[in-house]
Formats: sequence, C-alpha cells, structure tokens
Amino acid sequence: MKHLLLTLSAIGVAISCAGQIGPDLHLVTLMDKTWGDSYPYQLEDADQFLSDRALKRRERQGIAVDSLDLPVSPEILTAIDALPDWKTVHASKWMASVVVEGRDSTADVEALATLPFVLEVRNISASRPAKQEDLEADWQAKDLVPTTSYGQGWTSMEQLNLASLHALGFQGEGMWIGVMDAGFDLLDTHDAYATLREAGRFVVLPGANIAHGGSDVYAHSKHGTSIMGSLGCQWPDSLIGTAPMATYFPFVTEDVDMERLVEEEHWIVGAERADSLGVDLLNTSLGYSLFDEGLGDYTTSQLDGQTARISRASSIAASRGIVVVTSAGNSGDDPWRRITFPADAPNILSVGAVRANGTHGWFSGYGPTADGRIKPDLMALGVSAPYPSYDGRVRNGNGTSFSAPALCGAAACLWQAHPSATAEDIRHALIQSASLHAAPNDSMGYGIPDLWKAHTLLGGWDGMAADAMFDERHIEAFPNPIACDGTLKWILDDFNNAEFQEQETIHWELVDALGAKVAQGQIPAWTTPRIAGHIELNELALTPGVYTLIVTDLDRIWSRKSQIVVVRNVD
Repeated sequence: MKHLLLTLSAIGVAISCAGQIGPDLHLVTLMDKTWGDSYPYQLEDADQFLSDRALKRRERQGIAVDSLDLPVSPEILTAIDALPDWKTVHASKWMASVVVEGRDSTADVEALATLPFVLEVRNISASRPAKQEDLEADWQAKDLVPTTSYGQGWTSMEQLNLASLHALGFQGEGMWIGVMDAGFDLLDTHDAYATLREAGRFVVLPGANIAHGGSDVYAHSKHGTSIMGSLGCQWPDSLIGTAPMATYFPFVTEDVDMERLVEEEHWIVGAERADSLGVDLLNTSLGYSLFDEGLGDYTTSQLDGQTARISRASSIAASRGIVVVTSAGNSGDDPWRRITFPADAPNILSVGAVRANGTHGWFSGYGPTADGRIKPDLMALGVSAPYPSYDGRVRNGNGTSFSAPALCGAAACLWQAHPSATAEDIRHALIQSASLHAAPNDSMGYGIPDLWKAHTLLGGWDGMAADAMFDERHIEAFPNPIACDGTLKWILDDFNNAEFQEQETIHWELVDALGAKVAQGQIPAWTTPRIAGHIELNELALTPGVYTLIVTDLDRIWSRKSQIVVVRNVD
C-alpha cells in the first residue's frame, strides 16, 4: 500500500539524475566506498563535502565528522558508468551504496557484480504500477474558524500549546527544514504559499527531484503541497502552519505511480544532501512496508530500527544533529496495523495522528517496535486536518502525513527559542512534556506534547518574566506567563507620580492580540504608594496567547501597559 507521509535535500557530492528514471534498477553495496588510487576526500577537509552551516551545527552540538560523512569515491562511479549496460543514478555515503539503472532487462548483472569494489547487487525494480492512494480527504469544505488569524490552523496550535511560543516571536525563523515528499504540484502558484515564496523561504536546489531526475519539484503529486499547510502555510484567517517563518528545502523522493525499494534509496540520498546543506530538521510524511508484486516486502518482525535501510539512515541523520520527524503510518486499520518504516528508527520522532479531541485516529499505526521500544513517539492532529485545496479553499483530510509536519514545525519553534540546545535536547523535552509521558502505550506513545512545558523544561520562563519585551516596569503583573485558569495580579508602583494625584477611580482592561477587549473593570484609587488589582482568568475562558493589560484614568489622560503571556495550564 502507498503511504504518503515526507522530508528534504542538501549539497556536497551529489549525483543528479537526468530525465525520468527507468524501471530496471539495482542496488550496489560497496566493500569500500573510498576505493581507488586517488580518493580525494579527507575528514580534516570536511568543508569539501559539508557546508559551513552543517559543520557549525555539529560543532554546536559536539558532534564530530566521521567516516560516514565521506562521499563515495568518484572512481567507483566512473567505473560503473564505463560499463556498457549500466549508469549510476545516485550514491549514498552513509550506506556505502550506489543505485544503478540498466539499459534494459538484458543488462549484464554479472559484469556489475564482478567489479572489484562490489559486495552485493540487488534488484530493486518493480514491473508494473501500483494503485495510487493519496491523503484520505473529507471533501466537504469546513467553515473557517474566525477566532484568530490562524483560521483552521488554530486547532493544531491549541492542541500542541504552541500559541505562546508564537506570541513570543518563535515561529521558526532562521530554522531550516528539509521536506521529503512525492511532489509539490501548484505550490509555486497557490495563494496560501505566496508569502513563503516571496520571502525566498521555499528553496528548490538543483537536483531536488531525486525520484524523477532534475529540479522540478512542482509536479507529480499535490501531496507535498497539502502537508506544507501544516508546516509553512501563511494564509491569514484561513490557515497558518506551526512554523510559518521557517525556511524549507523540498525534495521529491517518492514516485506515486509505483511502490519500489528504490524509493528508500531516493530518501537516503535526499537526507544526505539535506545534512550536507545544514538543515536543522527533516520531515518525512512517507512510509514503507509492502511493495509492488511483493518485491522486497517487509514483515512486522523487522520493525527493529536496524533492518530497513531507510530506518538505519534516519538514525544516522539524527546522529548528525538533525531533529528527524516522520509519520507513524496509516496502517492502523488494515492488516499490517503497525507503524511503517522508517518510523521504527531509534532517536527520531515518529508521529501518530489524533482527532481534535486528542483521541487516537483509527488509521494511525500502532507500536511497539519488534524489539519492544515505545512507538509512535508522539501524537499530533491528523484527523480532519486542514490543508490548502486547489480550488482556493481550506479542506480537511486524514493521515499521519499531517501530524508529522505539525509536530516538526512545533519542534522548529522550540529550537528557535533554545538555539544552544542539541537535537537530542529538543527530542527529549518534547517527549517529557507529552500527555502520557508517565504511562506511554502502543497506540499513542508518549502522547501529545505540550510546547510550553517543553519550553520550561529547557529553561524557559519560570514565574515572572524578565524578558526585554516586558519593559513597562511601572506595572508589575505576575505570574507572567500565567495559566489560563490562574489569578493575574498587578501592582501600579509609580502612583506617587503627579499625573496620578487626586484620581478617585482607576480603570483597567485586558485586550487580546487583535485588540479585542476580553475583560475590564475599575478599582478605587487610594492615596497610597501603590495600587493593586487582580483578574480571575478562569472566568474569561481565554485561549493561549499574548494579551495586554492596560491601566488608565477614566479620562484616559495617562495609561500604563504590560504584555501578559497566557499559557495552557501545565503541571
């Protein structure tokens, strides 16, 4: 079954395919990827094959460059291309392998297998197209939620308790996210992504279409366009994703017309390029289990994080200091039932789907792994999830394809707030913050993460804020941030100022980020050095976000303001 679920691209020694990739494909495993008389790469000269940003990402996290980072020898690729029946498609440095394409079904496999650097040759072709399945969609467009400018994106924001991080300015800016998918058809013209395009934050690199060859990612499938709605969409009042200010690097690694083992190889090459480029996070809304005509089918007993090449490569990507996020898979209601590959990989975040009320989506894949590890790791909105449709409306669909990018974007915001954290710090904080952390299970893993709690676990604000945005020190408002059901207390501590003299009544009001008044009141202005008040927030049913407390005289001759961050209640 096709499980469209997604990820990304990079620099370095990259072999781009020219034109459509044919059906006769083989995987060549190498005995020594550095074979040849004049191997040109050395670990001490890593800037030849890793970007400055990639090297700094590792240095910041204390991760050394090692032999896995060394590219496949150019002499190996030249030797393969010299065979009359074969040409190289792309090479994987992490897996020490090369995907090759035969001229036709009569290509001489023996000539390939007897090359001095070849350990094994494996057929990874499929002979006929598979039935294409896409995101399960609810084709009745929903009414837009007018509560905030997030539109239908607000449901996911609230479920992840992400609004307060957004309100503080942590919306993914400066974070680089790689996205592996089947295609991004119409993303280059859709109004929902106009801001992303105009700001130059959807970056298509040469050779980004790994599955088909070339650089055209705006073709083949709308799946990637749909799931980007959960990530980088900026469509005010209709749909805003969880990381609207991040920068995205798309890669097409999936062929929607077939389900073949080579798609794992496309993903591996895309992940390597993304690593070399220096991305911070990888999102994969793809998953594998069974293949066309049973060629290379997996079994659930192989969900050990070590068997599937894409799972092993996912762990390698995480070891390079990348937060790797992947969908848990949509097999929860079919005979496979379990998570799909690479969701079984250790040290990554595999994400299942929940409804808006936080319950398990019927199709979301179950754990644990074959070796008994908790999977999925986390959950996010994937049932009736909003996406920008191609008729200019927001529609809703089902799939872990949506839950993974929603969580990936949230992780980007958290990492922006804590730039000195490591990828493992971010992953650990998200898991620790989750609703079922103390009692994980096979359907929900550790549960739904709480981004504000994760923020505090990483050393975010505790008690009264001291951040520079709170510069109105003549009003002391505390606690700040404050839970939605808390009591906000405030003190006007410069009442001796002449402008306050002879006031009989002080007026206060609380307004939201859009300027709408949510509460107001009056208190006597006693002739004392301080005026104090309090507001019971549990009576206001506030949503998380930034609010402004305004204290003024009745004639509004003077006023004092303080910004208040309201968060969902966390223990």
